[in-house]
Amino acid sequence: MTSVRRALALSLVERYLLIVISLLSNILLARLLTPEEIGLYSVSLAVIGIAQVLRDFGVGNYLIQEKNLTEAHIRTAFGFTLVIGIALFLVTFFVAPAVAQFYNDIRIAQTMRISSLNFLVMPFCTISLSLLRRDMLFKQIMVVSLLAAIVGFVVTVSLAYAGFGANSMAVGAVATNIATGIAAWFVRTNRQLLLPSFSEWRVILNFGGQNTLAGIVTSISMDANDLIVGKFLGFHSVAILSRAQGLMNLFHRDVMGAIRGVALPAFSNTHRNDGDTELAHIQSLANLTAFSWPFYGIMSIYSLELMRLLFGLQWDEAVSLVPVFCLAGAISNLNSLIPAQLIATGNIKVITRAEIMLQPMRLIFISIAAILFQSATACAIAYLLSATVAMPIFFTLKNKVIPNNFKELKKSVTLSFYVTLATLALPFLHVFRFGLERENPVSTTSFFVVICISALVWIASIQLFNHPLRCEKIYVKLINFLQSSFHTLTTGKGKK
Repeated sequence: MTSVRRALALSLVERYLLIVISLLSNILLARLLTPEEIGLYSVSLAVIGIAQVLRDFGVGNYLIQEKNLTEAHIRTAFGFTLVIGIALFLVTFFVAPAVAQFYNDIRIAQTMRISSLNFLVMPFCTISLSLLRRDMLFKQIMVVSLLAAIVGFVVTVSLAYAGFGANSMAVGAVATNIATGIAAWFVRTNRQLLLPSFSEWRVILNFGGQNTLAGIVTSISMDANDLIVGKFLGFHSVAILSRAQGLMNLFHRDVMGAIRGVALPAFSNTHRNDGDTELAHIQSLANLTAFSWPFYGIMSIYSLELMRLLFGLQWDEAVSLVPVFCLAGAISNLNSLIPAQLIATGNIKVITRAEIMLQPMRLIFISIAAILFQSATACAIAYLLSATVAMPIFFTLKNKVIPNNFKELKKSVTLSFYVTLATLALPFLHVFRFGLERENPVSTTSFFVVICISALVWIASIQLFNHPLRCEKIYVKLINFLQSSFHTLTTGKGKK
């Protein structure tokens, strides 16, 4: 358990640093690029979304969860990703002009062709990163990710400043992946250059087929959202929706990416040692919601202030959509760790079944909103509805292979709900004084003062409601640090 906590701590530190780099990049790009240019890049990525799923073919998850991993498995995994990468590069490169003609914008073709270079690079990243995750070497992964992010940041911002438009982000992504591949190989203890093979193709094909099918269905649904919105509402609306969802994704995608990265190998270790993955799931979910729900609440309450602070006046249109996406994120958190638990226990078919059911439903909801209502707000509400419906379906399907312990689950998330209410009370009263639909943001000073007070209220409420998080070593260390700091400030001496 100590190794899991340490891995999670390293993964979260990595993710927070990456968020800082990503935020800085987004802040600069929001001022260097127009919403149309950012929307164009989003649509170009959506077009090749299915290919993005196929490029990995579930190889990463396979290498992490395989009980008896051999060199033959690794060589076969490399062979699969290499062949698929080359094929996807060729397809994307030659299909790009047709896509540009469909959207009547030649710029998409060039952006897609630049992005297609990632398919040639990713095979060299996938194997090394997966083996590092399997061994829970998150310190090395943190070094690799931060180095690659800095390279991508410098390349992207430099090219955007030079006037390369949407292509600056495409080139930056390629540079990030090249840096990842080189760094991940160097930090491995075994730097042996393995030749591709296909000797274990049956077992990898069986696992990868299930994993990829679920990924394809998910990708079609999510990327089709941008494709449909781009076609019927224009690139500008794609960018507005993306920017509003981006605040939610600071936790839903970025922080959750760190948590999921640890959850799969941690659940896999628990399962291999015949432990109780359901108990581990509930404990993880309790700690997760204690962080995520207050975060989503702060993002919703101060959506105007955060949007202005981070991205400027030209994105005000996205402000009203942020609370809708944040509510969807809070609901989705309840089932966000179920996929990792199911994959770790060998129940990947359940995930495939869930995605086949849910992703087309999301696509239908958002398509109806875009085509019939011609509104970005309607699209955001459709996203919320799909998240609401998905949550009970995930638990129902999971219950067939891993029985749900709803009694303990309800107890844990109820405590997180109380913590969230206590934390958000002051921020809500603060903005209510100036109007929930205010046109001008509250002062920066009062904003930061309220946030600091709310953080202290969050800590106190964890103690008051006896939340499970209070027993975690990371939280205990935080409390000890704050007590020591307070003692130093009030007495002028360090706490002994």
